[in-house]
Amino acid sequence: MKEQGLFPLPSAELLDGLAGMQRLLARVYPLKTKHKAVLPSVIRQLSDFLTSDREHLPRDYMSRPDFLGAYLNYYLPWNIYRQGRLLAGLELALKPGASVVDLGSGPLTFLQALWLSRPDLRDRELHYLAVDRSETALKTGRKLFEAMTEGSGWTIRTDNQPVGQNKFPRADLLVMANFINEIDRAPRSGRPDEGAGKEGQLLERWEAQVAQQGAILLVEPGVRDAGRFLSRIREVALERGWSIPAPCPHAEDCPMPGLRSTPWCHFTFPTGDTPAWLSRLSTKAKLPKARASLSFLLLVRGDDPPVRIRPAKTPGKGAGVVRVISEGFDLPNGKIGRYGCAEKGLILLENPRSVWGPVPGSEITVGWPATDRRDRKSGGLIVPLSPGRSR
Repeated sequence: MKEQGLFPLPSAELLDGLAGMQRLLARVYPLKTKHKAVLPSVIRQLSDFLTSDREHLPRDYMSRPDFLGAYLNYYLPWNIYRQGRLLAGLELALKPGASVVDLGSGPLTFLQALWLSRPDLRDRELHYLAVDRSETALKTGRKLFEAMTEGSGWTIRTDNQPVGQNKFPRADLLVMANFINEIDRAPRSGRPDEGAGKEGQLLERWEAQVAQQGAILLVEPGVRDAGRFLSRIREVALERGWSIPAPCPHAEDCPMPGLRSTPWCHFTFPTGDTPAWLSRLSTKAKLPKARASLSFLLLVRGDDPPVRIRPAKTPGKGAGVVRVISEGFDLPNGKIGRYGCAEKGLILLENPRSVWGPVPGSEITVGWPATDRRDRKSGGLIVPLSPGRSR
C-alpha cells in the first residue's frame, strides 16, 4: 500500500516567508502605539466575533485600523500557513496566462500563500483578480505582496466591491477562502425558506464564471459549520456534473456531513515549525495553536483542469481507497484509531501501537475486511491496517 498526502511538510520558502512577515508588516502597515499596546486583546475580540459571536461582527471590520491590524498580524500568517500546506499538496497545472479570481480575498491571503508555497510558479505568467468589500484590506495586501516579492511578473488587479454583486472575468481557477463568513453576513429577506437552495444558487453563479476546463477551490476553517456548508456544496456539485478530486476519494454520499452530532470533514496538523514571533503573539492573545485545521473542497470540470491531485492507483479486487481524516487516537483495545472516508462510508482505521500510522490527508489503499465490524461510537466500518504496508 502506498500513501499520498495532501499536506506535505512546509517548504523552506513558506517558513522563511512567514518568519519575515512581522518585519514586512511593520513596514507596510505600522501599528500606532495605542493599537500595538492592545493588539493581543483585539485579536482575541476579533476571534470571538469570527466564531461564537459572529452575528455582531462589524460589516466593515477589515476597514477599521484596530481590527485590520489584528487580522494582519494574526489571521493572515496563520491562514497563509494553512493554505500554503494545502497548495503544496495539490498539482497546480496553471498554464501561462491562466486567470485566478479570488472572491472575498481580504488582504490577498491566497495570493501570498501561493507565492510562498509554490516557487515553481513564480516565473509563470499569471493573472490574479482579488475581490473584496474592503478597499483598505486590498491596498494593504497588495503593498505587502509587492514588498514580499520585490517585483513579481504576475499581473495583479483588485476590485473593491461586495462579493456576488457583479460578474467577473471567466476564471481558470476560482478561489474562495473563509467565504462562509460572507455567506452568513449576506442581507436576508426574512422568508422562512430563504436558506433552501442557497448552495445551488451559489454554484450556478460560480460555474458561469469558470472556464470549461476550470476549477473551484473553497478553503474554510476546520469547524463544524464550515464542514456542513462544504458537504452541501459537494452534494449539489455532483448533481450538476462536477468532479471532486479532493478531499473525497469517491462520489458517494458524504459520511461526514456535520449534521447535529455527526462528524465533519476537516484536517489537522501540528504547527511546531511556525515562526517564533507568531507563536509568541498567539500565546499573548490566549489563542495558542499546537494544531492548525482546515476544511476544503476542490471542484473541477473538463479533462484538463488547472488543479488536480496525484491519481491513486486503481485498487485490486477486495481493496479500496481511503482518505485519512483524523489524527491517531487511543482505542479501548490498546490500539490506535484514525477516521477515514471511503466509498463504503465512514471508516475506522485500526492499527497496533507498534505499527506506523498514516497522517491526516493521506490517501491509502486498504484491503476490505471479510467481517463487517462496526465502531460503536461512530458506526464506521473497522478496517485493520496491515503491519507490512509501506508509506
